[in-house]
Amino acid sequence: MNADGWIEEEEFYLWFRMKFSRSYIKRDYMYLSKKICQYLPPSTAKTLLRCNGNEWNVTLTGVVRRRLVNGWKQFVVDNKLNKGGVLLFELVEATSSAVIFVVEVQG
Repeated sequence: MNADGWIEEEEFYLWFRMKFSRSYIKRDYMYLSKKICQYLPPSTAKTLLRCNGNEWNVTLTGVVRRRLVNGWKQFVVDNKLNKGGVLLFELVEATSSAVIFVVEVQG
């Protein structure tokens, strides 16, 4: 693992961490790390968040600043996310028709 949070082993795994601030709990969207955006489709895409055996449908949108909308707030509520918590997002699929992240709640 390097300092940027990228892991390379037999396969290439892309991930980023997001520390939760109060604004991400109150908003109905979340901006993604700029480093992951180059691996995502350039337009709006249906996105699936998998966490703790459950799935949430959200939408990846935006051109310059990519963000998760339409379902993000429900993900926050269902996972009882609090200020100061950390989410680990692992990108497992990114095609023009679908994006899938496995999300781990840390703290």
